[in-house]
Amino acid sequence: MRRPVMTAALSLAALLSPLAMAHEGHKHDEAKEKASASVTLTGEVLDMSCFMAHEGKGSDHKKCASKCVLGGTPMGLLTADGTVYLLLEMHGKDKPYKAAQQLAGMSAKVTGTKAARGGITAILLETVEKVK
Repeated sequence: MRRPVMTAALSLAALLSPLAMAHEGHKHDEAKEKASASVTLTGEVLDMSCFMAHEGKGSDHKKCASKCVLGGTPMGLLTADGTVYLLLEMHGKDKPYKAAQQLAGMSAKVTGTKAARGGITAILLETVEKVK
């Protein structure tokens, strides 16, 4: 990766790392979480660092995307209408997130709980499958 991309990746990781630590020791309103609607979306699994830095996407970017997300870069899903959703691990359910990491740079169908806060829309992943 080029220096600006690495800088962007490290900046994004630093920005999002408190979110991972915030998970420890707090409780959720399980009734409210269960009431949230599940959505199913199809699109390309992105590494957010390259996408935000230089619109890295598509089959030419697949190898880099895979390397980035397996290295910890946050993931997104780019849908056909151009919307990008941040992909997040559902607390206590890491398998769908790990499955999405394996599909970086490829098309995937994801199902999960949609959440929006502070201008960011995310999908808390429940299932992930490769689209052929």
